[in-house]
Amino acid sequence: MIYEMRAVFWGVLLACVDWGRGQETRTFDGDVRDFAIGDSSVYVVTEYRLYQLNHDFTKIIKRDNPKVVYPNQEAPPSNETYPFKVNILLPFIKNKTLITCGTTKCGYCEILDLNEISKSVYSEDIDVGSLDPGDSTIGFIVDVAENSYIMAGRLQSRVSDACANSGQLLVLRNTLEGQNGGIFSDSDESATPYIDTRHKEKFQFVDGFQSNSHIYVFSNFPKERQVRLIWFKSENNKATTLKSLKGAKLKCCGNMERRELLSSSVIPGSGGLHGQVLWAGVFTAGNTSDPINTMLAIYNISSTQLKNDDPDFCYEACPKSLPKGTTSDLQPEAVVFKYSSMTSVLALRHNSWLVFFIGTGDGQLIKLAVDKAYKPACPRVLYKSDDDRCVFPKMHLDPVDRKHVYMALRNQMLRVPVAQCIEHKSLKDCWSAQDPFCGWCESENNKSRCSFQDDCLQPSAWISISEDSQQQNMVSYQVEKSSSGEKITLAVKIHLNVQGTGTFTFACNFLTRSVHLCDKTSPAPAFSRCSCLFSSDQLPAEGLDVTVEIRAGKQNLTEKLMLTNCSEISGPPTSALCSQCMTAGCSWSNDACSWTPRSANSDPIQEVCRLSQSGMNYSEPVIVSIVPSVLSFHGRNHALMTGKNLHHVTRVRIQGHMDCSLKESPVWNNTGSSLTFHIPSGNKGSVSVCVVLPGGRCLGKATVTYGSSPSCTGLIPSTTWASGKRKIKVQGSHLEFVEGVVHDHAPQTIQTNYSSGSLWYHTPLFEHMNQPVTSTVSLRVANQTLACSSQLTYHPDPEFTSYTAIKTGNDLRVTIE
Repeated sequence: MIYEMRAVFWGVLLACVDWGRGQETRTFDGDVRDFAIGDSSVYVVTEYRLYQLNHDFTKIIKRDNPKVVYPNQEAPPSNETYPFKVNILLPFIKNKTLITCGTTKCGYCEILDLNEISKSVYSEDIDVGSLDPGDSTIGFIVDVAENSYIMAGRLQSRVSDACANSGQLLVLRNTLEGQNGGIFSDSDESATPYIDTRHKEKFQFVDGFQSNSHIYVFSNFPKERQVRLIWFKSENNKATTLKSLKGAKLKCCGNMERRELLSSSVIPGSGGLHGQVLWAGVFTAGNTSDPINTMLAIYNISSTQLKNDDPDFCYEACPKSLPKGTTSDLQPEAVVFKYSSMTSVLALRHNSWLVFFIGTGDGQLIKLAVDKAYKPACPRVLYKSDDDRCVFPKMHLDPVDRKHVYMALRNQMLRVPVAQCIEHKSLKDCWSAQDPFCGWCESENNKSRCSFQDDCLQPSAWISISEDSQQQNMVSYQVEKSSSGEKITLAVKIHLNVQGTGTFTFACNFLTRSVHLCDKTSPAPAFSRCSCLFSSDQLPAEGLDVTVEIRAGKQNLTEKLMLTNCSEISGPPTSALCSQCMTAGCSWSNDACSWTPRSANSDPIQEVCRLSQSGMNYSEPVIVSIVPSVLSFHGRNHALMTGKNLHHVTRVRIQGHMDCSLKESPVWNNTGSSLTFHIPSGNKGSVSVCVVLPGGRCLGKATVTYGSSPSCTGLIPSTTWASGKRKIKVQGSHLEFVEGVVHDHAPQTIQTNYSSGSLWYHTPLFEHMNQPVTSTVSLRVANQTLACSSQLTYHPDPEFTSYTAIKTGNDLRVTIE
């Protein structure tokens, strides 16, 4: 069992202070400080309020944080009032209560009704979390024997003399009044057990959770630049549980060290009584200019990996002399994603797939599927904000439908679907989405559809992507010639996974010119493979067109193949020739095409053919610069590339993470040392750029970084005259990405000028007007127009109808009317 209650943490890590489909949004009156999910409600804390919402945000209950009164003993006597600021928020599902702890003048805790937060069940002046907003706090529910406790941790650096302060780093606190010592007590039967550390001056809690009978707490030691894990075994009481302390250092990641942990998630489905516990963490190097500043790594944190005592943590007070021994180092099982600014992660398991939801510092939610060999698929952006709001370091899955992720962006909460299966209207489209959550549900009466697995009722078959590997085509094939050369085997594999209780039909039919191709020695089909044996005499020199009809359940699939004599595919070893060879079902090795059988786990065509030679004697192009190299996610028109040996470049290729999201743009005005091209739209982050030569090779290397969308919040001045030509300054953000301005009454794009953070332009003419009118102003960014939030008012040109001149002393006063 994996306990869903996750840690609450505060302090330095919270400094990170509409794009997408189907998400629900709720905006609050202040920044989100924390949020938690219960079985029926979402609980959100801002600076001064606590909110309770339905899972879909349709109902909301507000509760102002109480103000706690402290008597002032100085003369004359008076009362001092302090607001309650929450830093621990814990839904205690078993007890149907919501535990809130935080600071007033000193510590304060209040227990509320889980279903109605306006009802207070209990309150007490007690310091459970840290008392200073800059200090670190952690709190989560754990089960020890038959009791549930709060594993509460805090670092106290600045505490008022008027406040009691035990200085204990980690304790187990009661959750019920009937437990020994009463509610919130940290005492045991005969003692007050706790965990201490030698590094109180510099310490950050990051996360904590319980997996079965083991409790894990993660922290950063900034001074030593270390990430630490301490581990406890749930025993029969508080003391024996805390005495079981073990520890380890988390190392990330090889020779690319990332020494600070930002966010983490236990991977569900791991564990069991003696099973492996997998955990994922986001690590940073602290260099925001590095395009791979953060890494997502998977670790095995099973109890068998944690056998050493930790000299930096102690049961009760740490002795002055350092104990002997060293802390063990844990290395990652795999690094599955690299990005400039990951801030949060949530891990799920679906069948054999691991699925990670990744929040970023530039306001994106990315979904990443990873197979059982820890090979990541192409990442997919589920949501991206127009601006640079940082995703809160914690995300939650909807515990009821398990199909939505909750995330916070500054003063907003979002509920984002994990997948949009219903958008795919055929088996091929459903499969092509390469989404572990989506499969084709076979139903009677032509009601088959792409759906989540639990929406496909038995005995219907649910057909999803294959679990053994990641494929680029639903159907693949390979040809092989027998050792005697007399027979050719055409083997076809369908890359599907089928789940369901009913029977599943699988059959293949191989035709050429409407005639059956296979001889009688061909083996019977067995899901997911079928083979056809035929005489090599049936393969003419010009090739053989073959139609393969596949019956998979109720689905009929047809594949058109062109079989070619592998030995006849010859010529200069270009990537195009390699691709032709592999597509024909042959093997490519040593820059030649052959009948040699391909291994079952051979690389995809793109990987095999990537490094093939061009076959032509071109000088290798070199990219010197791309202007602009930083742009908005809308893209950029008329970008300029400079370099050397660019004469033969036909296209510019933009490649996203792990060579996914490949896009190409044609070039023009190619002088050999410079060329012009359009940069297509993309997701936020850095992408690689290379130039394509005839033959398909892509050489040269450069980086382009996509940022947020420009916004226009104001125009100064907000008025102009009909003849135009008035200088207008545009207010907003990311204005350096703007390519021009458009007025709704004038279709042409107006040139803008950008310098030192300021964007300005001259207004166009407004013809045939005799009274004030408003004009909508929009920013032109690539192929998008983004409207300003304010309009510009045009007035008729001033007219001089008459004037009078009066001499006053040595001056002449002229009055114009």
